[in-house]
Amino acid sequence: MPDRSAVMTASLVLGAVVVAGAIGAGLYYDSTRTESAAAETVSVYTPPVGLGGPSAVFIGDSYTSGAGASEPVKRWTSLVATDNYWNEENLGIGSTGYVTAAAECGGTPCANYQSVADTAISLHPRIVVVSGGLNDFTAFVDDPAPVVEAIYETLGKLRAGLPDARIITVGPSAAGDVPPFITAYESVVRDASAAVGAQFISLIDPVDVVTEDMIAPDGIHVDDRGHAAIAERVNEELN
Repeated sequence: MPDRSAVMTASLVLGAVVVAGAIGAGLYYDSTRTESAAAETVSVYTPPVGLGGPSAVFIGDSYTSGAGASEPVKRWTSLVATDNYWNEENLGIGSTGYVTAAAECGGTPCANYQSVADTAISLHPRIVVVSGGLNDFTAFVDDPAPVVEAIYETLGKLRAGLPDARIITVGPSAAGDVPPFITAYESVVRDASAAVGAQFISLIDPVDVVTEDMIAPDGIHVDDRGHAAIAERVNEELN
């Protein structure tokens, strides 16, 4: 686990950069891309008989759960699982983030990534993929310190509970111009990943994999082409 004082110091430095960038961007991206409060989960994908690969748990938001895909097998997590012969357990919950919990899930509060990490650990997977961050943007711009702490604590919890697992983190996507606060947020996830020996995969660097024509009719999620593009980037980095 990283030194808490070092994390908090880094948070304050990042805060200045984030706020300045957010003001310059006018928070336009944040206000138009934040997920709706309605949380949606998608049934767990069952790989074809005979794959026999390692178990892989996916933690994330509605992009991870498969919102926007025409069917579960076309969401990016399932495409990656199939291509790599993984047995997928999808724990994605819409409207959540490392620190952000959705308003409700079936009448009860939704867990954030920190809480879902406990479930992931209990499943004893060989691989854990943590993806997203979109829903943390507002909190990150308002006060980055708690978000930075949540990112480090989530990944630290996973490493402590699954010392031999392969941990992979995937940053948030962006369609069009990438505001400075998204770059700053991604940098935190990248650094926290390095601190626990996890592999970080960017969806915006060197090229943003999601284009505006891939956004679903709801204006928030990605369609099948977007899920395929995310899967392609992840597979490129894994291989």
